[in-house]
Amino acid sequence: MQLITSLLFAASCSSLFAGQAICKYHQDVKSGLPLLSSASHQQLEAQYDVKFHHLNLNVERTNKTISGNVRTVATVLQGQLDTFAFELYAGLVIDSIVSQGSVLQLSSYYQERKTVLPNSISQGNNIDVTIYYHGTPPTSGNAAIGDGFSNGTSGRWGNQATWSLSQPFAAYEWWPCKQSLADKIDSSWVFITTDSTNKAASNGVLEKIVNLGNGKSRYEWKSRTMIDYYLISVSVAKYVEYNTYAHPAGMTDSILIQNYIYDNPQTLAFFKGVIDSTGLMLEKFSELFGLYPFAHEKYGHAMAPFSGGMEHQTMTTLGILDFGIVAHELAHQWFGDHVTCATWKDIFVNEGFAAYSEYLVEENFHGAASATKLMLDVHNSVMSKPDGSVWVLDSTNTTRIFDSRLTYDKGSAIIHSIRYEVNNDSLFFLALRNYQSQFSKSVATALDFKGVLENTTGIDFTQFFDQWLFGEGYPYYVAKWNNDQAKFVVELTQSTTKAVTPLFKTHLDLRIRRATLSDTTVRIFNSKSLEQFQFSVNDSVIGMGIDPFNWILNDVSTINRDANLKAVDATGIYTFNDNEIALYPNPTHSVIQFSGINDCTYKILDNYGRIIKTGSVAKGNAVSVADLSSSSYIIELDLKMQGVKRLKFVKE
Repeated sequence: MQLITSLLFAASCSSLFAGQAICKYHQDVKSGLPLLSSASHQQLEAQYDVKFHHLNLNVERTNKTISGNVRTVATVLQGQLDTFAFELYAGLVIDSIVSQGSVLQLSSYYQERKTVLPNSISQGNNIDVTIYYHGTPPTSGNAAIGDGFSNGTSGRWGNQATWSLSQPFAAYEWWPCKQSLADKIDSSWVFITTDSTNKAASNGVLEKIVNLGNGKSRYEWKSRTMIDYYLISVSVAKYVEYNTYAHPAGMTDSILIQNYIYDNPQTLAFFKGVIDSTGLMLEKFSELFGLYPFAHEKYGHAMAPFSGGMEHQTMTTLGILDFGIVAHELAHQWFGDHVTCATWKDIFVNEGFAAYSEYLVEENFHGAASATKLMLDVHNSVMSKPDGSVWVLDSTNTTRIFDSRLTYDKGSAIIHSIRYEVNNDSLFFLALRNYQSQFSKSVATALDFKGVLENTTGIDFTQFFDQWLFGEGYPYYVAKWNNDQAKFVVELTQSTTKAVTPLFKTHLDLRIRRATLSDTTVRIFNSKSLEQFQFSVNDSVIGMGIDPFNWILNDVSTINRDANLKAVDATGIYTFNDNEIALYPNPTHSVIQFSGINDCTYKILDNYGRIIKTGSVAKGNAVSVADLSSSSYIIELDLKMQGVKRLKFVKE
């Protein structure tokens, strides 16, 4: 989910996760106060596992009334179940409940509804209940953007639409359901009957449009893929259908990209360029994250008049088709839909990755400079305030769950920093694919992702997650430097914006600006509030920079030369020597050169580990990279007896 914003685009882990439960929040329709589902109601719902939903609904573009029926097939998980519990907005009228040919009696307490089954159902057997209802869903503001079910008119295009947006707790506002992230639904059908002038969009495959002969048509959408409750959707308007196709590597068939665009002569023409780029993004994400998880069904867009986008499975609902929003919602099909956050506290594994995917499309389609600018904007947004953790402490607060600065921007920024910590794009993207594979069609926590990351890379990320995900704030630096006895000396003082995280132990790039030689970038590990580093250099230094490529959240107070800063001979002082193997300039426009090597062969690899250039280089010679696109790369130097040396560089 993405809300359009101005960007457009203390405790330990163990204690934070202790006793973690899925929290369910609703609005008391009488008082307007927050209302949690009772423990007894949640216990009744926990006794069954939903296998199938069939929503058979009547919806028009001109109003937000709804009627129809929902069939639920579920398996009893434990003991004997004689009461079927579900949730539905108190203002919606239930006409009847039918199971096993019997009409059942309804018991209600606000949105908590339940009915006694004709017979007690034992463990392993199925419940089959159909609920008939009608009414007008509320104007509640309970959803991430607006209401669970809405009707409105586009201010720009003049088109009227009715649409759903259930995330995080608003599905009950328009259909009888069980709102549990952990209980993914095995398959679902959504049938929508509407005026024949409309089109109706939903999840899965449109298997049939039935002309009912009374000025109405029924759109029959079927999905045979597991789906979470909040991802089931409807959208109805006067649409035109515009379809394109994607062709991911390794597939012999194509993937349909089905677009329902306002029936307005100007709308499709205005958005056509972005729509046509969706297939390219899907192909790239399939390369990075693994094959599009719903390739056997489709991907698509349905327009509705609200400010943002919502990643309804296989059919995103959105207000505008912007390059960044389309990338964000498409990435959610992997991070959010295929693998879903296990609790709303873990929304990072949905929104952090979707937001970072905006950076990935900038990097891959618009170049390194554009991506760097985007990440700078993200960092500036996060640092506009000093506090807040990505980990959501109050998961009953919808506004906090979908906080733009923390959940989206800081989530994106720390994934960028994880990539920097891994320092190997092949391993980083392998970790993302392993995460998709291990938690396929299921749910995962932030610590689940951490485990996959550690198993894939061999790096312990406990400290990183404590600082960046569960901690608050960011570091800011005061730097002093000096040339002394042919050495470049740096003194870093780190402070933080929040006492709850008093120190960020992190790798950090320093750019060294030399008088006659090109700039070079060195990587250090800053582990103290006050720390000194020194580097042997073959040239005088005229200046320095901190984190020139925006890899980590940080602010720099001052960088000044201090003539009193002296080099010391002491164990533990970090020393970089120009005689060691290094490359420069970095970043570069046309060539890279090396220090500390003799004749050797090389391979240049892109972000996915593919070899795109090979050759040999002699001591003192340069390698031309003028033919490479703007991006980051790895060069492998085969140094014979010294082994293989891998160095990262950026082509601007």
